[in-house]
Amino acid sequence: MDSNVVQVNQRRSAGYLPTVWDPEFIKSFSLPYMYESDGTRLEELKQTAKRLFTAVNEPEEKLDLINTIQRLGVAKHFAKEIQEVLDHVHPYIVNDLYTVALQFRLLRQNGFSINSDVFNKFMDSDGKFKDSLGEDVAGLLCLYEASYLGLHGEDVLEEANKFITKHLELAMEKLGKELAEQVKESLQVPLYWRLPRMEARNFVNIYQRDSKRNLDLLQLAKLDFNLLLSVYVKELKELAEQDISLFKI
Repeated sequence: MDSNVVQVNQRRSAGYLPTVWDPEFIKSFSLPYMYESDGTRLEELKQTAKRLFTAVNEPEEKLDLINTIQRLGVAKHFAKEIQEVLDHVHPYIVNDLYTVALQFRLLRQNGFSINSDVFNKFMDSDGKFKDSLGEDVAGLLCLYEASYLGLHGEDVLEEANKFITKHLELAMEKLGKELAEQVKESLQVPLYWRLPRMEARNFVNIYQRDSKRNLDLLQLAKLDFNLLLSVYVKELKELAEQDISLFKI
């Protein structure tokens, strides 16, 4: 072979399937939501929801409200209110597992410093979590979610994760359908690992079945989600119209 000739090997096909995203199909997408027509209603719901921060007084209630707002995907509308609550609730020390774990997770998620030794009160002298906690499913689930915000070397949270996984798996058969589904989902994909938009979509279904739900907050979450979805659809349609070849393989 001539030394000046470079042999080029043909690249093997990866065997990808053709895309299912037909450009004409994308162009047919239509959603009856627009900021131009629904923006006023969105603002009204936001103002109504903001009043919830002054309507609840107990720190536990405020933490629950923040947790609900974040999981519904509308926390961006209440950044100031959430910051103010967490600023004041930070030194608040409680004794029930659910509230301690929720406070810990929310503070860490929002950039506050909190030591994992707040969970020491729930442990025996041998460094193991008390077996009596096994009956507190809500508290265990909340601590399980908090354990995924642990830092390297925080043995208490590693111990919590192992302890809770065992007890939640044992409790599954005794739980009601909805709680069992939430526990199963958390054991598969903890809250901290989920995509925020997908979590919001799933949590709306859970929240609207809650007898203590706030209808204005629920409507806000649905409208906010649909408005954002309409923006994504618009951008996708514009992309399809600009260069159909982008969708070809």
